[in-house]
Amino acid sequence: MTLITFLTLSLFSSSATATTFSDVPNDHWAKGTIERAVNQGIIKGYPGNRFAPDEHVSVAAFFTMLSRAYQVQITPNNKKLEHWADSIYEAIEKYQYPYSKLQQKYINRWESKFLYRDRPITRTEVAEIIAGADGVNYRGDFAVHYILSQGYASGKLNGQTSILSYHGKSFLTRAEAVAFIEKLKTKGLKELRVRPQQPSDPKKLPPLPNNQFPDPKEGVLHEVLMDYPGYYVEPLHPNVNSMFRAIQREIIPAEKNGDDAKLELLILFEDLTEFGDDFHGFRNEEDVHLGGLSSIVISDFENDNAVLIAIDTFRRFDIEPPPRFLEIIKEVMTFKQKKVVPYDGGQFIIVYQGSQLTISLQKK
Repeated sequence: MTLITFLTLSLFSSSATATTFSDVPNDHWAKGTIERAVNQGIIKGYPGNRFAPDEHVSVAAFFTMLSRAYQVQITPNNKKLEHWADSIYEAIEKYQYPYSKLQQKYINRWESKFLYRDRPITRTEVAEIIAGADGVNYRGDFAVHYILSQGYASGKLNGQTSILSYHGKSFLTRAEAVAFIEKLKTKGLKELRVRPQQPSDPKKLPPLPNNQFPDPKEGVLHEVLMDYPGYYVEPLHPNVNSMFRAIQREIIPAEKNGDDAKLELLILFEDLTEFGDDFHGFRNEEDVHLGGLSSIVISDFENDNAVLIAIDTFRRFDIEPPPRFLEIIKEVMTFKQKKVVPYDGGQFIIVYQGSQLTISLQKK
């Protein structure tokens, strides 16, 4: 209860009535934006004439700011609030934005709706919400791609507008939040729109300059998924898969009709030699460098799209599957028998085990 009370106060009350704050100096990059947001009632400061511009914004707090900025009608009710932002979530439910509903997978991850709503929001998640507010349905890097192309955001580095410089895995700060919202309004987002349930086509995204990703292989996966609307790379990875001694990227589909999305593919990259033979983990994300494609694990192998994404991924990495490759994969799925299939650079090893289909490369 103490935590909830603290968060409520930090958003809705302040002893400071001035629009200048002791922790926002005159040369702060967002000083004017912060003052305008406070004057418009989008956000408030903290007691002691503080704003805390670098403090992380929670999911609930971002939805609250967005609702205030666009004057979403909040209907009062006499129900006992379980969470301080319940009325906000009820008001925005009709817009169908991501992270606005308490799907079971999120509760499983965060243990309760309190932790889920009050956790810091990432910049990629903000991009997904903003894309939805503009009437399109993009997830992951495709959402970042969209808001960059519309001018709703730019990179965290001056003069660089790219998915790389956007820093999607970073948490949104209070100063960045009000800057985002002001830019939305100045760039023409006059009202919040309902996000369509059907995923938007990535091929309709305007092109961005080169060098959009921190690693070229992420760019390759981005290009592969251009042909598969609704699929995206999980933005909170890469992770280390210790079993395979590999770096993994997860491909999942967007939610369908409000249902939870399930992991469909793991794309595994080898080459962890820089860590030494005794490697069992990684120090931090900056130490992770993706090596060559080594295997693809398909968890939803009955989904034709998942199998086709796997085949296209091999091709984009210049690994050409032999004729009948799709039929061979289906045979393994049907008869649960291992297959070894040669290709120019080595051989594919296709194995069904534990309800997963693994396609590994054994190179010459």
